Amino acid sequence: MLRVADISKSFGGNRVLRGISFEMKEGEVLGIIGPNGSGKTTLLNIISGVISPDGGEVFFKGKPISRMRPHKRAKMGIARTFQITRLFSNLSVLENVMIALHYGGGQSSEERALDILNMVGLSQKVKDRAGSLSLAQRKRLELARALALGPYLMLLDEIFAGLNPVSVEEIAGLLKRINEERGTALLLVEHVLKALFRLTRRVIVLSEGRIIYEGDPEGLKKDREVIRAYLGEKYAKQEST
Repeated sequence: MLRVADISKSFGGNRVLRGISFEMKEGEVLGIIGPNGSGKTTLLNIISGVISPDGGEVFFKGKPISRMRPHKRAKMGIARTFQITRLFSNLSVLENVMIALHYGGGQSSEERALDILNMVGLSQKVKDRAGSLSLAQRKRLELARALALGPYLMLLDEIFAGLNPVSVEEIAGLLKRINEERGTALLLVEHVLKALFRLTRRVIVLSEGRIIYEGDPEGLKKDREVIRAYLGEKYAKQEST
């Protein structure tokens, strides 16, 4: 469904991505982890169309999309959430989802919006102003807006960041439902590893703009380069006991 082929990106003299290549199947959950500054969010920005790569190509369902505008990618079925939520704060929760339904080209009905909000656990907040929500609720609303696009693929940038353990568990359960019940593929950039490892069987580790590991979560805990670049000896020892 998604193929990233030899993607590179530089900002000035800083080479952020260095020949990144990987593939995703329909309905797969893939985690991307790595230290800050390793190029994770830049990679999501390239896949979603916020920025263009300097080299390489992104393919979605066999079509090259690297020069395609973000809204066209969204209509193809690629949805995106952000670490710092980007909601219409002065509009209601319901209005936020209605707007996403309209621009997604789907059935822009209040009934459809309410169904989505019920799925993400915001059915009691439909009339509330989006800016009045808690952080966990804002994350749920971003998921609702992404779901309103009817996506085949959701790009999730640190969806668990800033959440307490209870909220992390709840959001992880919601993502699992979205994946299993809707067949939506999930590409997660994440630092909350326990929650991520519950959701995915395959992880990519970035360091200094290149892939240093691709495989199952158990294997990366024993990989010396991953331990050196990201996990640290303390984490590895904790996981082995």
